[in-house]
Parts: sequence; structure tokens; C-alpha cells
Amino acid sequence: MKTKTTVGIFVTTTLLMVAPSIAKNLTGFEESFTSHGNFIVAHRTMGYEEGALCSFAVQGCSFMRTQVHETDEGARITIGTDSELKSYSCGELIYRQGHLGYGTYSIEMKASDIVGQVTSFFLIANEDIEIDIELTGLNNRIGWMNVWHDHKQNPVSIELPFDTSKDWHAYSFDWFKDHIVWYVDERMVLNRSDVLTTPPDRANYKLAVNSWTQVQTEINIDWAGKFKYPKDGRIPEARFRNMRFVPRFYNAEGKEEGTGGKNHRETAKPNAQSGAKLSMGPDGLLTVARVFVVAAGVALSSSSSLVL
Repeated sequence: MKTKTTVGIFVTTTLLMVAPSIAKNLTGFEESFTSHGNFIVAHRTMGYEEGALCSFAVQGCSFMRTQVHETDEGARITIGTDSELKSYSCGELIYRQGHLGYGTYSIEMKASDIVGQVTSFFLIANEDIEIDIELTGLNNRIGWMNVWHDHKQNPVSIELPFDTSKDWHAYSFDWFKDHIVWYVDERMVLNRSDVLTTPPDRANYKLAVNSWTQVQTEINIDWAGKFKYPKDGRIPEARFRNMRFVPRFYNAEGKEEGTGGKNHRETAKPNAQSGAKLSMGPDGLLTVARVFVVAAGVALSSSSSLVL
């Protein structure tokens, strides 16, 4: 069931980003994930590596083809124990078309409910630039929206009115030259104009999905939890389907010239009013008011420092 809410975080601080004209030959695409022919399946074993966009050091698993499956409903990524390098094996699919740019990126996902397993949809370049949507098994009623830039991340948690592991839900983000807007089930939940992104003519952006495990007690435990393989016979899995990209174009003066496809959602304005605020805590860490997405409206809890 899709939520009817419209709630978001809007940040008043804006960092200007220069964006030269993006070539209009950039084409959009749609992928059901029933076939993986247009994807690189990341694979890492002793002495061999293909793909693998994310940091090998952080994850508690190796990306392997054995954990990526084609189904009639889309892609199924599982967690296994057949890695030669790590305690677990996991999976990642990277769309073959590179040099992606501004536009709307969307997908449907069904997350894992296993503590320590992460379900991710992200745009990435140069290993340290990302726009993310991540769901973790530690709390299946929270979605994490994040931007990585210059080896720093800027995460915001969005509390959702559903369990992300129980059914399919739509997740997306609109990347503009001066702000990013995130959506859940086609309803806006976050709008940020305070975080710098590298223009697409300066980096080779690629789109990917993956599911991986967190096992290091000193990293990300409060965010994802520590993964332990289930002893009840369950196979940890995350599911993906209906991935789409609609490009957005700007001219040499940085003015928007439209998109390369139809986008039925209303565009959120970066200066729209909201009760949620962004600030820096006394420890210098990013402090964000947590957002509860509920049918009746918006409720804000006390803010808390976010560290991943």
C-alpha cells in the first residue's frame, strides 16, 4: 500500500555548484532486472576482481556472482558463505552505461530484515562521491538518505510508516545542479541544497544496487547492526526491480532546459518551507531532526547527531 503523505526536509543553506552544459545525447533507461545483460555483476575472488564500486575494506563480505540471481520479479541478491576472502559473500549490480548526469533516479526495493544486512541504491563516482538510498535490517522502518563527497558523508534518517522488508516500495531521488530531492512511494521526504556534489562533467557517475553485510564492531554498528548468518534456515536476501533514469539538461549558463523523458512528479523547490532544521551539534557533527512520515502529517522528535 502506498502512503499518501507529502513530507520533506528543506535546508536553507545553499552551496553554489557550477555546472557546464551537459550533452543532450545522454539517454535515459528503464530496467526490470529480470535480465542482467545491461549490468556488470561485481565479482571478487583471490587474485581476480571485476566491478565492485564500493570499498572492499568496509564490507564484511566479497561481491560474488553466486549471490546475484535473475527472477521473474527482478533481481534477488543473497548473502552466502562461499567467499575466499571474507566471512560472507554478497552481491552488486552496476549498470553498464556510465557518465550519467543530473536527472531522476528511481527503483523499487524490498529490503532484508536481517540485522547487519544493507540494501542499497546509489549513484557513485571516483569511489568517494555518492548519492544514496540505503535500508538496513537493524530497523526496517527507517530509510537512510545520504550524500558522500570528498570522503565525507551527510546522512539523514527518514522514519517510514511501513516495514521496508514486507513489500515492494518505490524509492527515488532527483539530482539538480543545486539541490537533491528524495522520494518514497512518489512522495517527497527530503530536500537538500546544503551539500556539495561534483558536476557530472568532472566525474564518471554510474548507477548500482547492492546488498552487503556489516560485521566490524567499530564501524556502522549503530546504523546497520552486526550481521550474523541466520541459524533458522533463512537465506538473507534483498530484492530490486523497475530501475529508471530520466536525464535532466542544463545549458552553458546553468539554466535548466528540460528532461530527456516524462517525469510525472512535481518538482520540489529548494526554498520550500518546512519545520525540520539542519544544524551542527556541539561536537561538530551533523545534527538532523528525525522525520516521521505518517498519514496524518509530520511529527518531529528531538534531534540527534548522526555518525555512520
